[in-house]
Amino acid sequence: MGFSTTYLGRLDIEPKLNPAEVEWLTAYAEIDRRHLTDPYEVPMNPRAFRIEEQNKREERYRLEAEARAARPATSRRKRRPTRTTPDPFTTLTPGDGSPYPHLDWKPCPTGCCLSWDSRTEKSRMAEPWLQYLIAHFLCPGALASTSDRPDFADFTFDHVLNGTIAAERDDTRELWLIVCRDNEIDTVQLVAPDVMPWELGSYA
Repeated sequence: MGFSTTYLGRLDIEPKLNPAEVEWLTAYAEIDRRHLTDPYEVPMNPRAFRIEEQNKREERYRLEAEARAARPATSRRKRRPTRTTPDPFTTLTPGDGSPYPHLDWKPCPTGCCLSWDSRTEKSRMAEPWLQYLIAHFLCPGALASTSDRPDFADFTFDHVLNGTIAAERDDTRELWLIVCRDNEIDTVQLVAPDVMPWELGSYA
């Protein structure tokens, strides 16, 4: 099942992102990072890529299920199916080194801030992702500035982010602030999480 977190607020960006930066960072957020092993790879058409990869995965799972069903019952009990290559979708750790498969933070169209994409289900890992975006793509001396990828030809790598975002977990109702001061992310707890039933040790 898992949990999700709701966010309210934004991080302001100075100077504002230019159109090339807005376009690339928006496309970057479209992709489940488990598809890729290069941390800076973005397909030419991210949405079409996402749909195509999802269809491929569903077709592979269908064929595997049909193959299992076609084997005799005794054979199914004796052998478990093996994959020739690992399935990256059995983990929540992307192979490209990013914090989490889904990035829920996008620049606004004018490039003045980063804010949460509220359409996202099971949103989480905001703090690591925001710090990752700053460290890799935005701040002076960002890691991507040493890359020779043409994607970053128009990146300025001179941005400073500041702002406050409120966050609430839907399962424990924990409430906290994500505070960014001069590109450094910190958190401040406002309401401690509820104690969940399974943490009590006994239901009696």
